[in-house]
Amino acid sequence: MRGVRRLAQTLDAVKATRSRKEKVALLAALLKPLDDAELMSAARVIVGAPLAVGDERTLGVGWAILLEATSAASGKSEHDLMVATRTAGDFGEGLEPLWPVGAQTLPLARVAPFFDAVAAADNRSDKLTVLRDTFRQASGGEVKYLVKALLGELRIGVQRSTFDDALAEAFSLDPKAVRAASALTPDAGSLARLARSGRLGEASIEVGRVIAFMLATPAESVKEPVDPALTVVEDKLDGVRVQAHVTKERVTLFARGTGDVTASFPEVVAKLRTLERAVIMDGEVLAVTKDGGPRPFQALQARLGRVAPEESVLRETPVAFVAYDLLFDGAPLLELPWRERRARLESLPLQVNAFAPLDPELPVERQLDERFTAARARGHEGLMLKRVDAPYEAGRRGSAWRKVKRAFATLDVVITTAEYGHGKRTGVLSDYTFAVWRGSQLVEIGKAYSGLTDAEIATLTTRLLELSTGRDGRYLIIPPAIVLEIAFDGLQPSKRHESGFALRFPRIARLRDDKLPKDADRLETVRALFEAQVDLGHREHAPQLGLFD
Repeated sequence: MRGVRRLAQTLDAVKATRSRKEKVALLAALLKPLDDAELMSAARVIVGAPLAVGDERTLGVGWAILLEATSAASGKSEHDLMVATRTAGDFGEGLEPLWPVGAQTLPLARVAPFFDAVAAADNRSDKLTVLRDTFRQASGGEVKYLVKALLGELRIGVQRSTFDDALAEAFSLDPKAVRAASALTPDAGSLARLARSGRLGEASIEVGRVIAFMLATPAESVKEPVDPALTVVEDKLDGVRVQAHVTKERVTLFARGTGDVTASFPEVVAKLRTLERAVIMDGEVLAVTKDGGPRPFQALQARLGRVAPEESVLRETPVAFVAYDLLFDGAPLLELPWRERRARLESLPLQVNAFAPLDPELPVERQLDERFTAARARGHEGLMLKRVDAPYEAGRRGSAWRKVKRAFATLDVVITTAEYGHGKRTGVLSDYTFAVWRGSQLVEIGKAYSGLTDAEIATLTTRLLELSTGRDGRYLIIPPAIVLEIAFDGLQPSKRHESGFALRFPRIARLRDDKLPKDADRLETVRALFEAQVDLGHREHAPQLGLFD
């Protein structure tokens, strides 16, 4: 019987390499000899999804209970474990060096049942017992990855496509066939078992079981030009993307990345229940005004995560479902071109996102500029470009859908702390917290980790290490010295940052070596930018905790 130790050793090796090809080879070698039960366990750890996609249960564990359980299992004090994990900047990584040395190893086949037992435990005492007893049977390396999976902090540089390719290599399958089955089988464990037994053809659409969402690529990242004769434009909505599954008996809503959200939106369920037919739709849940106009995403915070919203919440923050694609209507529609799926969607008595074709006789960029401005004026965040001849490519991010978003503004900010990255950026300081001036004091306003090249990050790492005056857990403290220009899509009042604001989708536009820290932007500028958004209807004054942090 194979143990989790081999899995942990493989994941260590996967994390240590930047080569995608090598990651695939390492994972394939791990997966090839496993039986079904072991595959289920390994797959769910590798992709960092302890429970099957669509499972309505939650694990219900956090740092506090894990600290207590690992202390009881290891014999180490909670204080010592807390210090170690904070210094490492990662709970699992901090545990491994302190774990008792021994020959124990947890059977791999027991990992998936362990996750199920954690989810099934209906009180804290029972969860603690399950966690403690399992951790006692595992080595430090094994506990490290069990904890990482439970907390959703795997950080080994493995995307779902990497896992799919590893299955193809492990079981000598066509990668395209694995990816196609993967789009219809979000649970990695179930997909692995289909791959092992050569039953990928059994993967199919089933109403009530979420399938992978088709993804859009930023327009500037697509090399081929837009063909206006085959392209339509929609407003990019500013809500929660939802896959709506409808039958005569039941309506189920799946939000991308967060699972079943049916209970959060009872008015959407009531509306869709009137369809009385088996359909699967792709669309967005938006917060709306009394006259049905869009409110900013911020307003949805009052509804997210509420299992049973109170009447007052439903009344104060009404929502609506806006559909923009049809994936199933009595039969699968994924292979049909967009124009045919759209025609069938518009036959349903629902609110559908409007679209308009591009004019082949006019310059594309000029049209996009005009339509972007119009979309923003309607309260939406940008544009979507869609090929009318393209199928619905579940789980893929290709050029058939392109999103056009533009930075609302930029700010010049000062780096205050830095931390090491994950995956291919392990070993370099790639994550930066930054601040603006309030009087003579720097107040933090956000964090960014994208926008710089690998060469720029390497150079900046050297500079930051030389500047650092100490550590606060995983953060290196950086005195005022380095200015960044940060682009962002919006500002939001926030209780998390001392500045009172947070940036939405911040990314580094460039290093500003031409500016001194004293020349960075001030909080007064931030406030003025926020008020401009409020005037345009894209933000509201109510603060939210960490919505964009």
